[in-house]
Amino acid sequence: MLGLGINAARPAGVALVGFEPPTACTVAAADETPVIEMTPREASTLCGQPGTLFADTRTAEGFAAGHVADAIHLPCDATASGAEVAMKELGHAKTIVVYGESTEEAYEVAETLRRRGLKMDVRVLRGGFSAWEQEGLACASGPCPGCAITHKQEPSP
Repeated sequence: MLGLGINAARPAGVALVGFEPPTACTVAAADETPVIEMTPREASTLCGQPGTLFADTRTAEGFAAGHVADAIHLPCDATASGAEVAMKELGHAKTIVVYGESTEEAYEVAETLRRRGLKMDVRVLRGGFSAWEQEGLACASGPCPGCAITHKQEPSP
């Protein structure tokens, strides 16, 4: 008790207020399966499996130049309505392999998918699409169906 009295009398005493534990964002995430990083070879074993979907986060131009065969385009610059359409398409998958220009870019999108409520197995392609290409794995090219509705349209000058 004497210590509490001395603490209260000191101008620089420790404030004695109720302790409130910090809010932890990781509590809800603890129940989720972590995002798994896969090499291109590991990811290629999932190609064509029912319930597996590859999602390309690069630009429409990057997607058109080449992408994982049968991948959907899930651009980071999607409009709200485009993101909603993509989320509905992703909702039917059991496993989603996200890739972009880099591993970090894919992780950002994978975490965003988690925050938006997707509970399935989310994976990230290590090294991005360039690593997939360097391995000589199955690629396709051509414009993505639906890009006109999923991308922000730039006004014409």
